[in-house]
Amino acid sequence: MADDVLQITRADGVPGLIIAGEIDESSYCLLVQGLAALNPRDDVHVDLSGVEFCDLAGLRAIVCVTEASAGDSVPGHLTLHAVPDRLRRILQILGWDDMPGVGFTDERLPAGQQQHASQ
Repeated sequence: MADDVLQITRADGVPGLIIAGEIDESSYCLLVQGLAALNPRDDVHVDLSGVEFCDLAGLRAIVCVTEASAGDSVPGHLTLHAVPDRLRRILQILGWDDMPGVGFTDERLPAGQQQHASQ
């Protein structure tokens, strides 16, 4: 729906999500729920092409989705797809664009089934 604050759609053919809308305090829990459905030991893909706004907490949740959890020493790899320039600049300022296990591509992910939407 066009009026949704945040839409999270499963990617088709790869373990990942396509995120669109605004990520802030009101939609943070929904983002975390969507990210929790991913296996952090996999190569995870997140398409941010439709993100209009993302606060720092949301960016951190996304870039840390594949971090090793307690007792698990092998994190997965995160590929961020089609990151808008304004978000990429924030990632660069924070140094998160150089985090181990995080990569970037300009390609968008094909959409699968919608997972979550909030209004």
